[in-house]
Amino acid sequence: MRGTWANLTNWRSLATMFLVLMVCAVRSIAQDNVPGADFEHVPLMYQGPDPTANYFLPTTNGFETRLSRLPSPSEVLPAMLPAAGDGFVEYSEPQAFWMEEMPGTIGHVSDHKDGFFQKAAVTGTYIDRGSLNSFGLNELDFSLSVAVPAPTREWPMFITPAFNIRYLDGPVTPMLPARLYETYVEFLWVPRLSERWTAIVGVAPSLYTDFEINTSDAFRLTGKGLARYDWVPDKVQLVFGVLYLDRDDIRLLPAGGVIWTPSPGRRYELLFPRPKFAHRIDAGPGYEDWLYLAGEFGGNSYAYDSGGGVVDKVTLRDYRALLGLERKLNGGAGFRIEVGYVFSRTAEFNSGIPDIAADDTALVRAGVTY
Repeated sequence: MRGTWANLTNWRSLATMFLVLMVCAVRSIAQDNVPGADFEHVPLMYQGPDPTANYFLPTTNGFETRLSRLPSPSEVLPAMLPAAGDGFVEYSEPQAFWMEEMPGTIGHVSDHKDGFFQKAAVTGTYIDRGSLNSFGLNELDFSLSVAVPAPTREWPMFITPAFNIRYLDGPVTPMLPARLYETYVEFLWVPRLSERWTAIVGVAPSLYTDFEINTSDAFRLTGKGLARYDWVPDKVQLVFGVLYLDRDDIRLLPAGGVIWTPSPGRRYELLFPRPKFAHRIDAGPGYEDWLYLAGEFGGNSYAYDSGGGVVDKVTLRDYRALLGLERKLNGGAGFRIEVGYVFSRTAEFNSGIPDIAADDTALVRAGVTY
């Protein structure tokens, strides 16, 4: 039977994955309570730039980062270094201790570029087919992001055109289209309303189709309306709002949760529908390496030619638990590799063709961002 908003089985699967990841995070959080770092990652986004970070502040030097004004080492070092005679080994090169906290050097990379161009990203995902009665999926995602003042640098607009391809493998009956496409342009407005409040408002005219039909069924207007509140600045943020997916199975999805950064090397995003818990495992000049556990809600609804010019729609849906390793570079660049488990996979048709319940399977993904 076709999935709906009230499909309790699917909601139970997503809620179970979210709760398991929350338990893992809480156990790690209980071991550390060190003051946190700047908000820098991407919650509640499938492509494009960070929708909640304060990218730009108006300064006399143009686009500048939030940490553009730093105290000098002479202001900070006396309070940070242990006093003589306390049983500590004396630091022979205290300037190295200071460099640990400077952005762009050891332990800090910037999450954006200063100016119009922001990011170009390519991601490839392989999802194994499993049995002959199931289906596999190969995903290729391409996106480009730019930023413009709207109307000021403190209220930027991010424009992200994207083109994604989905290659489907099997089953023979019922027949699935061999290729499906997603193409859209997202306009994401991020006004910083006050020192603690930031809004995230986005809209994306989109086509989800096999490009073999010409129908309004392929066009969708998706969007989001979210707010972020810095409850404890640089440490705890609250995010809440809605995602307008306009899918056949789910039109509107509540979104939000808590982001906790107990230390510069730990970050816990207790966010629905995309939790992520990350630990920094290495850092050096201009790079950081992060290991993370994440969850995703996958799939989408597509209009396609089912034969002889007859239009049908298929909704692919799955849930994903991921283990990833990411290297972050300055300017928001970097690369990552992920392995994962994909479950509760279905393909549902509007025309009454029997739905497909696909096998649970494995996922491998790699991505590069410049």
